[in-house]
Amino acid sequence: MTSSTDDPLENVLDRAIEDTDGDKVTFGDLLDLFGHRSFGPVVAFLGLLVVIPPLGAIPGLPAVIGVVIILFSVQIVLGADHIWVPGFIENRSIEKKKLEEAEDRTKKWLKRIDRMISERLGFLTGPWATYIAAIIVTILAALMIPLELVPFAVAAPGLAITIFGLAFVARDGVLMLIGYILAAIAAGLTVFMVPWGTFAGWFGA
Repeated sequence: MTSSTDDPLENVLDRAIEDTDGDKVTFGDLLDLFGHRSFGPVVAFLGLLVVIPPLGAIPGLPAVIGVVIILFSVQIVLGADHIWVPGFIENRSIEKKKLEEAEDRTKKWLKRIDRMISERLGFLTGPWATYIAAIIVTILAALMIPLELVPFAVAAPGLAITIFGLAFVARDGVLMLIGYILAAIAAGLTVFMVPWGTFAGWFGA
């Protein structure tokens, strides 16, 4: 199951809100909803969570999302037929009300972005490109963990991850190129802005 290529940004939020039961959306719900091999919509949605307010400001959420993306993208690279995540992550949830609030705040911007997306340079979104993007997305997800120490900085890798996901949903090679540029910017921010001494202190170094 894949997300629609029409209005992919709006679509990915709408489906998470409307097609899941209860007051909360778990990561397991997302995998069931979009399909365990649907790299594009799952990655686009997870990246979007750390970009749009108020979700990206929830303490610890970017790190958890980073771990989920790493588990997902690594298994894609290894050619897994079914994506596995630990139970404690699969059951981790986000209040649907927060997703609705985020959608309300950003709907007009998502519409504008969706209108700029189309099928272009399709050779950049072929099977081999999926594996390259999955490796880059894995690295970007790992960058979210130290970037939590820098206010709002997780939005940089989050945006790049969202763009990669959208590129595959819409088969838009131009978005793939933009994703590569944003990934380089996110890497630079991580190197120069993260207080690495404080980060090392998390591990008792």
